[in-house]
Amino acid sequence: MIDRIVITWLMFYYVTPETGQPLLKPVAFGFIMFFGRVVDAVADPLIALWSDNFKGRLGRRTPFLLAGGILYVLVFIFLFYPPAPVAGLLNTAYLAIMLGAYFFLFTVYVCPYLALLPELARTSKDRVDLATLRAVFTLVGVGVALVGSGILIGLLGFKGMVWSLGLLGLVLLYLATLVKERDYAEAKPATLNLMEAVAATFRNRAFLIYLIGNTAFWFGFNIVTLGLPFYVTVLLGLDSEATAVFFAVAFGTAALTFPVVNILAKKIGPKKVMLAFMYVFVLVLPCFYFFGQGMLGLSPYNFGMLLMGLAGIPLASLFVLPDAIVAAVTDLEKHMTGQRREAMYFGAQGFVLKLNMGLSSLMTGFLLQYFGQTAAQPLGIQLTGPVAAFFILLGALVFHRYPEEEVNLRGQA
Repeated sequence: MIDRIVITWLMFYYVTPETGQPLLKPVAFGFIMFFGRVVDAVADPLIALWSDNFKGRLGRRTPFLLAGGILYVLVFIFLFYPPAPVAGLLNTAYLAIMLGAYFFLFTVYVCPYLALLPELARTSKDRVDLATLRAVFTLVGVGVALVGSGILIGLLGFKGMVWSLGLLGLVLLYLATLVKERDYAEAKPATLNLMEAVAATFRNRAFLIYLIGNTAFWFGFNIVTLGLPFYVTVLLGLDSEATAVFFAVAFGTAALTFPVVNILAKKIGPKKVMLAFMYVFVLVLPCFYFFGQGMLGLSPYNFGMLLMGLAGIPLASLFVLPDAIVAAVTDLEKHMTGQRREAMYFGAQGFVLKLNMGLSSLMTGFLLQYFGQTAAQPLGIQLTGPVAAFFILLGALVFHRYPEEEVNLRGQA
């Protein structure tokens, strides 16, 4: 919820404030956001190592949640309190420092938090269930951020919205600390240094195969996500506000598909389910080439709605299954090094996926710039769907080699 507010509103707040005087130039904001993402990516393996090797009375993860939660929310609130009323060096330096701190503290909380999943849920069934519930609450948080924030801005103003949802977020963040970690987790600290830990993680063949497949899956999804505002405004000719409706259709369909993913994953295994949904994406996304056109007897608007609904079906697996698969793969670590290093696996994945976001943005920008992004020249927009499908297909072909049976057998040993 909090992170979605930052992604949705922070640039708008700085570039088009209520006073009419920009607090920051758009290009400066873009560079600062890129800097924050670099901090975010670099922090993942560092925090992961710290958490895996941490020795404390409350366990290896809970102390990070306790310390990170309050600091994360405070920095989130202060992001919306720039020191100067107009754009300038002071606001630039302030936002760079605060946004770097924000992304660092995001990792301080989230990386150990994710590492709790395989520690608290020891069986494949429990991990799929816990990952499904986490996906459900992720969508709830996104919904509160996208819908509730707008309502609160109208009632309380920007800062009133930030304080209200920041305090709500603080309560939700600290609910996780009520779990008595040491009652469930094998909390013996790891001893590897950073280079040893990273190298050992990427020597895990099952993790590497999964990571390539999942990265390709997200790469394709990110391209389509970045393209959606162009589908709506350029290809359909609607106002930008209508983009939220199309997002809602996709996420709503994903939420309805969560139980199907959960049941199938427990019955036939996460690998087969994820592969099946990857191929659904491969079939659906090329049809985005025809977004904005009437097809199958439907109007352009309704055909676009149909495509977003169909895309929401495989999207459900992208929210649910990766966490469950990483949780299973981490069990192999005790056979490789004799240690449990769950956080490093989620940290390594976070590092790669955050770089993946940047690369998918570059790919989208390349398509739009060199093939067209206007109603007169829409080819760049139309190609986003087929290109996304191509990368997901490559990921699926690699993910076929994921040794799920071996992971399950060795994990239970």
